[in-house]
Amino acid sequence: MKKNILIVFLTVFFSVSFAQQISRPFHIRKPYPKPNSLFLNDTVLNKTKNKAVTGIAVGGYVAFGAYLGSAWYSKEDLGPFHLFNDWHEWQQLDKAGHMYGGYHASKWMIDLYKWSGMPKKRAIWQGGLMGFAAMSSIEVFDGFGKKWGASLSDIGANALGSSLIMVNQALWNEERIQRKYSYLPSIYTRADSVAKYGNALGTNIPEFILKDYNGQIHWVSFRVHSFLPEGNFKDHYPRWLNLAVGYGGSGMIGRYYNANDPGNPYDPEWMIQQREYRKYFLALDIDLANIRTRSGVLNAILQTANMIHIPLPALEFDRYGGRFRIR
Repeated sequence: MKKNILIVFLTVFFSVSFAQQISRPFHIRKPYPKPNSLFLNDTVLNKTKNKAVTGIAVGGYVAFGAYLGSAWYSKEDLGPFHLFNDWHEWQQLDKAGHMYGGYHASKWMIDLYKWSGMPKKRAIWQGGLMGFAAMSSIEVFDGFGKKWGASLSDIGANALGSSLIMVNQALWNEERIQRKYSYLPSIYTRADSVAKYGNALGTNIPEFILKDYNGQIHWVSFRVHSFLPEGNFKDHYPRWLNLAVGYGGSGMIGRYYNANDPGNPYDPEWMIQQREYRKYFLALDIDLANIRTRSGVLNAILQTANMIHIPLPALEFDRYGGRFRIR
């Protein structure tokens, strides 16, 4: 009952908000208060900023590698490098995660290179390829894992994510088609499930966020305002209100047959198909990056936070039918 009341409240809230925007246009882009703001992109290549970008990239890569090492690789047995075809696993949600990583790794590098004054075309290609290379280097580490290996489909998903942001920048010079992520703990994060399935889905919050595919939803968010034709409706449509489609799943606990580890317990294909299923979502989405402020710091925070889909009323579809939920 409480959930239904919450859904009704949020629906009314966004309806009223939209109605207010129809009568009062959303605030327009405002310039920074200072023309020499640190957050403004240089118009010509700034060597000092360019060196800073390299330092940020290296530091970020080291930090991310350390996180993966502690959350994932430190608990696994390593062996000789090899390839592994894992396309059939996790309802391809791990591929969606690689696409998400490729998108944002390349986006950060492109944005930073544009900030340093690098020409647009060069920034797109150099930043996009660096993001792709950083994400795909993870496959080198995976290649030494005895229970899996380097996945060519993971590398393909990285390339797809990097390509999406590069196309966004090349065609529109903005993020009209965005990749986002949301996570709500699934039933498999309960203590009894962790005891039953081991560390396949994680044992703590950071690991659950990374490994518990049952609680993950991967979103593609469309910046509606930018796609609208010029006119009165576009002038009044809120810049921050996007439309998103999402993909998730449930019943995923692993136990897939792995030729590299034949002694590991696994379930027959029919059992996996009976247990696992996909979920699809249609929802409103808040485009935090399109909320314009006069503060460079606040804009940077909003841009970073825009990686996450804020839970909102959504239509959810799976093999059991459709329903209206907060997702």
